[in-house]
Amino acid sequence: MNPAESSPELSVVVIVLGGGSHLVRCLEAFARQRAAPETEIIVPRDARVSDKDQESLCALFPGVRFVPMGGAQTYAAMRAAGVKASRGKIVAITEDQCIPPESWCANVVTAHTAPHAAIGGPVDKLEPDTAINWSIYLRELGTYMTPVQEGPSEALTDCNVSYKRAALEDIADEWPEEFHEPGVHGALRRRGGTLWLSAGMLTYQQREILFGPAIAERYAFGRLYGGQRVARVSAGRRLVLIALSPLLPVVMVTRVLLGVLRKGRYIGPCLAAMPYLVLFAAVWSWGELVGYVTGRAK
Repeated sequence: MNPAESSPELSVVVIVLGGGSHLVRCLEAFARQRAAPETEIIVPRDARVSDKDQESLCALFPGVRFVPMGGAQTYAAMRAAGVKASRGKIVAITEDQCIPPESWCANVVTAHTAPHAAIGGPVDKLEPDTAINWSIYLRELGTYMTPVQEGPSEALTDCNVSYKRAALEDIADEWPEEFHEPGVHGALRRRGGTLWLSAGMLTYQQREILFGPAIAERYAFGRLYGGQRVARVSAGRRLVLIALSPLLPVVMVTRVLLGVLRKGRYIGPCLAAMPYLVLFAAVWSWGELVGYVTGRAK
């Protein structure tokens, strides 16, 4: 990290998933923030953002700082680069699939008057959308749809999360090259830090993804999760995870269904997205099994 003599109150690291109009939409939302503290917006830039795109974006959003990164980078590598480049007393991470409401920056800073190391918020879906896009949202962000229970949480989503700088600096050895949310949050907990889910830190999501990239991404995410999960477990525990992996698709789809029914929201879109939910759960599970067997994230 590179703290300056005068650090802004808040740094926001925007990770590029889709780029193009998605990134413009996200940055426009940050330009509309009201009652916001002094804030810097940082966009780690890999091959998803061309030189021409950056020129156009700099003209539209002159206050945004781009962090150049060569070639195609992992999302975790971009998060690490963005956090290292940040200067704020509070560091927030989001993605260009998200559209923060006008009070988001102010709500992040207000939430951090509490002593929690990491504070995240709910993620609601912009409607209407396609079945494939609904399946991605429900599977990966459905846990964070409103209403959520304010309080301590075992997990926070990396598209709507914020940290006290001091807390991240204390565990800097956990994210030297890549910033993986489960590892970072585990390290914060081991140091006595609290993960807190704040109902007021709401953002909105809408992402367009094609079938092929969606399949590839689910496999990659599953393998990453599996490889990381077995990195610190015994051989016996690893064998148990491998043996139980055929049940993963059923568990994943059941969790989505129960979450939707419990909150009484998005039941129709969930049923329409069910073929994709089942397929993507199977692909993720296969990737997770490969991660368990090889012990490698990629």
